[in-house]
Amino acid sequence: MAFENLLRPGKINGMSLRNRFIAGPMEKAMANMDGSLNERYIAYTRERAKGGVALIQLESTYVSADGQGNPYQVGCHGDHVIPGLTRIAEAVHEHGAKLAMELHHGGRQASATTHFRQPIAPSAIPSTAMDTGSVPREMTLTDIKRVTEDYVRAAERCINAGVDMIHMHGAHGYLLGQFLSPQSNQRQDEYGGSLENRARFALEILVAIRKLVGENYPIGYRISALDYVEGGLKIEEAIQFVKLLVEEGIDLIDVAGGTYESMSKIFQRADAPKGGFLQEARAIREAVGDRVPVSVAQRMNDPVFANEMMAEAGFEFISLTRAFHADPYYVQKLMQDQPEEILPCIACNSCVNFCVNREPAGCAVNAITTFEASRAFEKVKQPKRVMVVGGGIAGMHAARFLGLQGHEVSLYEASSQLGGQLNSGRNVLPDYGLLIDWLTRQMNSLAINIELNRPVSVEDVQNLNFDAVIVATGASGRSLKAEEQDVTIPYFDVFSALQRPVSEWKEDVAILGGDLASCWLAKHLGKYGVNVHVIEASAAFASDWQYNGTLLATELGSYKNIFLYPESTAELISGNQVIIQTRGEQTTLTVSDVVVGGRVPNTSLYEALKHSNLQSPVYTIGDAIRARNLFSASQEAAEVAEKISIY
Repeated sequence: MAFENLLRPGKINGMSLRNRFIAGPMEKAMANMDGSLNERYIAYTRERAKGGVALIQLESTYVSADGQGNPYQVGCHGDHVIPGLTRIAEAVHEHGAKLAMELHHGGRQASATTHFRQPIAPSAIPSTAMDTGSVPREMTLTDIKRVTEDYVRAAERCINAGVDMIHMHGAHGYLLGQFLSPQSNQRQDEYGGSLENRARFALEILVAIRKLVGENYPIGYRISALDYVEGGLKIEEAIQFVKLLVEEGIDLIDVAGGTYESMSKIFQRADAPKGGFLQEARAIREAVGDRVPVSVAQRMNDPVFANEMMAEAGFEFISLTRAFHADPYYVQKLMQDQPEEILPCIACNSCVNFCVNREPAGCAVNAITTFEASRAFEKVKQPKRVMVVGGGIAGMHAARFLGLQGHEVSLYEASSQLGGQLNSGRNVLPDYGLLIDWLTRQMNSLAINIELNRPVSVEDVQNLNFDAVIVATGASGRSLKAEEQDVTIPYFDVFSALQRPVSEWKEDVAILGGDLASCWLAKHLGKYGVNVHVIEASAAFASDWQYNGTLLATELGSYKNIFLYPESTAELISGNQVIIQTRGEQTTLTVSDVVVGGRVPNTSLYEALKHSNLQSPVYTIGDAIRARNLFSASQEAAEVAEKISIY
């Protein structure tokens, strides 16, 4: 059997599982404000159970009101949550999966702007990444006893609701991990100092939950094997702590890494290698032997790679999170031996941006994700002939949705290949190319009529006489704004720059613009030793990528050969020099190449069609409206397909 390591049955204590896949916990900002579950959340989870995964962990679920981090986070802090938990357990069980609740307290990473209390923590050391300026209160022994009891009461609610497993969240810098980490725990009592003391809080909670649930009920623990912060937990102490967990009867070790202060490790992006925590998980696997199963998370969504790593390293389970967010039917497609049909997560972290902004965490590649209760593309009774102009991501998504509904779709692309702007980006972020390949295969399987090297005019649209027209002509690179004088150096727009081989870049490059694409280019060139100067008119870099843009900008700032110039503009390019100003102060850069960052929407065809006498409705989507992101492309494609099917 293909993927035999991943698809064979498994077991965690007394719980049998149909395969070795765990849907990892992922905050989605979709719960009610009192922490209870709603039908939108249940529909999302039901779809993952239908898709074949063995065990579903919902998300970090707060056990105390002062442990909450997001106003729309799932809670287990009161009996009012039990009816929703019961409904979601029934929905999961109906489709053959099991349900685990990941019990959590945010500690110093809980949000004062959410629960409106001073955060509590092992020590009065603030988090630099959550509600900065909010100093936590050091927990008293009474606090410790109260939170321990909160964990037990939360576990009891889970049992009453029919939940199959309790998972303790000791990773990502939350309260259990804060006690364990020497960076955040500087206590002088029995809960601080030595590893045994720092481990005491988590172990006491484990013992208390075990007493409640009995010997055969599974309890797991997610650990950050490394904090990736100065003075934080190292793998050597993580291994010693895991051995203590095993002695106290833990049933699963789930290996992750990072804290909010090393967020890029928690949500690794498309330029990160596969298997982000494999090395740490191997070490823990060796340390615990065959006494307890081990699962590993992070960048394991390539099934061939994951299957090989399970065999090689002996992991019992694979924890995928964003992969199931992108394609709930991931496992089912593997069971059918059709891995090429899996809609790939491209690690763009759009979902993270939404959650941090306290909005439902939609998916950039799957427009149905988080809309399971309201969106489905079923066959229509009266198919239409639809023209899609533009074979980029928005155009291909639209063609696919329309094809799923049974419409007759023709897609026209002016260039020689599908994929649009991502054909440039895939050189820097190969995962993005996986989306092009998947959508291209979908075009073929749905028999979409594709015409390449086919620019479209107003006259073409009028003569072809379609029932509806979708303009998805994308965006082009921005033109140079700085004044020019005797320019002797080459300059490129962002697309041609992304496609240029690294070997052709020389010593110093000026990038005029600090948008997301320009920042990815800067990082790409910086990794290969090129000196990069990024000039941005605003105060922030990659601001079109919101929270993740902040992480990328911080990462750029760590490179010694990448120089950031916020609140700056390029005024003049003369010879091989770029003259910039920063708040009125001038600086002259000597460079070998110039890149003009930014993108401009291609609006001309849509505007011309709207002012023509065309009788068919005309729609525009994606970057043809305004240069934005992949999420906008997929969502607007879905919305226009819905409109066309009902007009």
